[in-house]
This record gives sequence, structure tokens and C-alpha cells, in this order.
Amino acid sequence: MAHPVRPLRDTMPDFVKRLLRSLAFLTRLPPAASAFDSGPHPLGRDVAAFPIAGLVAAVPSALVVVVLSPFELSTLLVAVIATAMMVWTTGALHEDGLGDVADGLFGHLPPERAVEVMKDSRVGTYGVLALVFSVTARVLILAELIAFSPLAASFGILGVACLSRGCMALLWAELPSADVGGIADSVGQPHLRDAWSALTIGAVLFVLLASFGFGVGNALLGLIFAALKYLGFKRWLRRRLGGQTGDTLGAVQQLTELSALFALCFA
Repeated sequence: MAHPVRPLRDTMPDFVKRLLRSLAFLTRLPPAASAFDSGPHPLGRDVAAFPIAGLVAAVPSALVVVVLSPFELSTLLVAVIATAMMVWTTGALHEDGLGDVADGLFGHLPPERAVEVMKDSRVGTYGVLALVFSVTARVLILAELIAFSPLAASFGILGVACLSRGCMALLWAELPSADVGGIADSVGQPHLRDAWSALTIGAVLFVLLASFGFGVGNALLGLIFAALKYLGFKRWLRRRLGGQTGDTLGAVQQLTELSALFALCFA
């Protein structure tokens, strides 16, 4: 007697569902309905898949570098296109967070008022400057890495995408919510164990990928730079805001990318 064929959503591995839900949240990729077949799901439970989601999101940007570099285009132009591709893939989600954090926290406002400013859809002077400096630095650093080796640069892009999402997960779990009812708070704060799993996965993938192009020493240097940045940013948030918000998670992703990519320039 033939056994009935089970629907795909019933046989899909749990980690794949977590990955699909993470991609739906962190990127512009269309959500897979089968990943949400059990109804609303606390995103905080899915953070272990964040580094893999970051890896998937970074593939188009890495491919841009590999495909365009043989045409002898300016490395700066290739870096601009690769950066634009990453911004498009993520819907500028993390850049938006960085700009909001700059507006809210650089103005010496009390925590409650700072959170209100970060929720404002308008971008202020601090936010504009932070985004200009951040995007410019990312393009220049990436151009330097492409000049060293386009293939190595593509591995670097993939690696920092994994590491930065791991840092997002850990910050989300380590600090209390400073915005009760906000996005990061409403979707469920992750368990610290899951967040450390995410960071471990992200760090291992970063070291493996970055080592291919830049050597183990520079990969470990990138890890150190990212760790110092993370610890400093977390301490600043604890003192300045008393916790984290969804915007601070985007900001830590951007700062991790910059610090780790910068370290690879020493290759």
C-alpha cells in the first residue's frame, strides 16, 4: 500500500524554515509561505540562521565583483556597484538603522527622547553624515580589497556578511530592550544560547572564507577588530541608551562589516 506523500512544508527541516524566515526579515527576497505554515513565529528563535541568511544576501554582491573585475573596470566603480547591490538586496535595512542611531544618540538626548528620534522616519544631519561616511568608507575599503584580488574580495564580502549577522544576534540577546513594543522587542528577544550559536557560526564562516583570500592571520585580525568594535559599541549603548533597539542591531551590522573589512586591507 502506497504511503501518502507529505506536503513539503511538513518535511522541511527546521533549520531551513528558520533560514527562510530570517531571509524574509533581513532581505528583500520574497518570503516562503511554507516557512510560516505554523502561524506567527517569534523571530528571536531563528537567530542561529542569521549568519547563513547574511551569506545568501551577500552572494549577489560577491558575484558582481567576480563577474565585473575581468573587464578591467575601475576597482572603485566595481566597489560602488557591489555596495549598491548589497544595499538593494537588504532593502537598506541596516543602513537605515545606522542613520537612525546616529540621529538619536549623537544629539545628547535623554534615552526616552533618543528612542523617539530613532523612530522618526525623517533623517537628520547626524544620520546623513553617518551614512555618507559609512558608505564612502565601505566603497573605498572594498576597492582596495578588489585591487588586491577580486576573488579574495568576494570571499571577504561573504565572510563579513556572516560575522556581522552573528554580532546582531548577540547584541539583541545580551542587552535588554530599550524600546518596549518596538520591532526588535515585539518579535521576541533571542535566548543567549541561540545568539552565541549564531556568533560562533558567523565567526567560523568568516575565518574560513577570509582565510582563502587573505590568510589566516588577517582573518583573525578581522575577528579581533570586530570584537573590539562590538564590545565598545555595546558598552556605549548600555551607558547611553540602557539597551538595544532594532536600529542598534542594524548599526552593529554595519560597524562590524566596516571593521572586519578594514582589517583585511592589511593583507
